[in-house]
Amino acid sequence: MKNHLIKFVFFAALTSVPASAWALFEARLTYGSLVSQQSLTDICQGSCTAPSDAPSIVPTFGLGADAIVTLPFVPVGIGLRYEDMKLSTSSANIEADLKYKRTALLINYRLIDTILHIGPIASIGISHSGSMNLKEGGTERINLSSGSVSSYSLGLEVGAKPLIVVPIKIGAEAGYMMYDWGKMTNSVDGTQKDINLSGYYLKVFLGLDI
Repeated sequence: MKNHLIKFVFFAALTSVPASAWALFEARLTYGSLVSQQSLTDICQGSCTAPSDAPSIVPTFGLGADAIVTLPFVPVGIGLRYEDMKLSTSSANIEADLKYKRTALLINYRLIDTILHIGPIASIGISHSGSMNLKEGGTERINLSSGSVSSYSLGLEVGAKPLIVVPIKIGAEAGYMMYDWGKMTNSVDGTQKDINLSGYYLKVFLGLDI
């Protein structure tokens, strides 16, 4: 009788563990946007004939991927994030294009981790590349390539497994990212430009637990 009771308690303890606690690896495909506070008018100063004609900056959009490893029974995940983002905007006389790629270390903590998971998520950039090109009346005025870039993000993620027996996960993440390109030299005229793309971001993701 005692052995049966021990087996029952052990089985109950195992089955009470959230299903996702058994997942050692999670792979995600993401699509997101970053709403930067950077002013293109400020960037145009000293390089364009009519900086006030610069268009308002629009959000960057793009695809990405996350790979997260989680230890069993511990609601903490560590992994890598990759983002490939870009924007294109124009006014009557000025066209601007920006693109960047970012690789970051990722860590998350799940306050709730069952069929539904909720918790904070943070990243710190370890590799960056990017460029900005601006033309006025068809003439190139600004050409920048990112150099010493620093970035980090802090957000909240929510995910769910819509099909309990299938390890597919969908969700969203929102937060703030600090993304400072620092001082860069315009290769067209040698002027110095301060580029800071920091702002609020939003992502949706489709993932697979293994």
